[in-house]
Amino acid sequence: MSYNWVLIVYTSVICASSIYFEKTAAPYLLVTAGLLYILSHFLERKNVVFTLLQIVLLVVFHRISVMDWCLPLYLAQMGKQFYRIRTISMATTISFLYTLLYAVVSCTYIQMESYTVFSLIFSSFGCFVLAILFYRYIHLMVSQAQLLDNEKKHLSTHDALTGLYNYEECHRQLEHLVHMQRPVLLVLMDCKDLKSLNTTNGFHGVNRILKQAAQLLRIMFPEALVICRYGGDEFAIVLEATDIEQSKSSISLLLASEFPKLTGIEINYGLAFYPEDGLTKDDLIFNAERNLYDMKRESWLKREEHMLRSEKLRVVGELASGMAHEIRNPLTTIKGFLQLSKADNYNIRPWYDLIMDEIKRMSMLTAEFLQFSKPHVTQFKVHSIQECIQRVISLLDSESTRLGHQIDFDTPAEPVYMLMDQDKMLQLLLNLIKNAFEAMPDQGFVRIKLTASEDHGVIEIEDTGNGIPESELDQIFLPFYTTKDSGTGLGLSICHKIVQDHEGTMEVESEPGKGTKFIITVPTVEEDTPSRIILKEKEAGHHVSV
Repeated sequence: MSYNWVLIVYTSVICASSIYFEKTAAPYLLVTAGLLYILSHFLERKNVVFTLLQIVLLVVFHRISVMDWCLPLYLAQMGKQFYRIRTISMATTISFLYTLLYAVVSCTYIQMESYTVFSLIFSSFGCFVLAILFYRYIHLMVSQAQLLDNEKKHLSTHDALTGLYNYEECHRQLEHLVHMQRPVLLVLMDCKDLKSLNTTNGFHGVNRILKQAAQLLRIMFPEALVICRYGGDEFAIVLEATDIEQSKSSISLLLASEFPKLTGIEINYGLAFYPEDGLTKDDLIFNAERNLYDMKRESWLKREEHMLRSEKLRVVGELASGMAHEIRNPLTTIKGFLQLSKADNYNIRPWYDLIMDEIKRMSMLTAEFLQFSKPHVTQFKVHSIQECIQRVISLLDSESTRLGHQIDFDTPAEPVYMLMDQDKMLQLLLNLIKNAFEAMPDQGFVRIKLTASEDHGVIEIEDTGNGIPESELDQIFLPFYTTKDSGTGLGLSICHKIVQDHEGTMEVESEPGKGTKFIITVPTVEEDTPSRIILKEKEAGHHVSV
């Protein structure tokens, strides 16, 4: 039930009681005063004149009713004013005046006897004390409500972790600044690799870093109009910008140099100026995010280039180490034979064939190794893949018959063409099929399958040999890696390089005891496609078509 309806009921009870107990001498005037008093509350206006009118009507109603029961009405009237009073001294004064007013009106109709006077004094004092307590209670409730309202507002506009403005409030503040047409600079910044620190530092460690970053931003940009946490590891800063070039220079110095030094975190950032880069809040954010993305992309490309350079150095080191190891063995053998020949008056005839074998081995090893590093010009011409495979089968016919192996070729009805260096493709197929022969100690079966789909052709070479353990599958294409008793370990590496030179891919599937399958995917062309001369430069990591 609302306050006004309680007032109607209580005022009506006083009127009825006063009339029923014959306390009032003017019942109609009492009812009129009560109705006017109730009406003043329904038509209430928050000003001094209207408050004085209500007090006057209350005094008139009290005097005509001749009822001490009007005391709660005085308390209710005081309570309405307590909501607008902010000091205890003012509340005490108001309470005293209302209590005094109640006592004065009561004195006009009571009999001046000791008991009635004492009762009046006691009631007035109780009214005063109750009013003060009521004010303190109201003041406490209002303070608590204000505190909760402020906390709610803070939580709705600030990030709980860093204490900065949140995403929504950043947009509101920026919208307001743009609406005021103030020249501002929007900076969006993203911390590099912060998410990866979750695995090493845990999320508590990352949260601590974010707090430190937020505190550092407040110190570095004390004049900032807005600083907010824009996302998980992203921050936004809005600054007053009168000189664009100077602002760019100072921001670059602080964010690209000072911030990483103090936090150990590198950042990417994007800038956007109002009104140069956009006349609306959304345009400004779009341009800042685009510039941030461009910087991220440039940073990513630099990192990839650094990783590629490191990988090349690692590969060169491995190749050099492998080459030195492979050459040292025959050199040691030749050195030993020469030392023996010295003791035999430099007669090398007994060891001549062995020395020549070791020299040939080094020559072959060097020739194969040069295929990885020597720039060469290759003329790519259109050839049929079927013809290449048929030619390889013909070249290996006598060897397969001698070893007792069988080769089966499954080919599509229509020819499949590709741009190729035919000699290299023949070398690739010969190496793979010879490896299949060596992998089958007993009579075996080699199945070659060619399929074509859209703009790619797939060559599958499958044997029934011993297979390759899963632990070794990732290493078979590495230079100098071999499981054979003899060989350089460069065969499959060269095959892989030939496939890459033809812009194809090479995969292997194997199961010990059941055999191995090599899958080569190469791009196909039409029969009338013009030839190309391609300069391959593997050290530079690119090739040029002519």
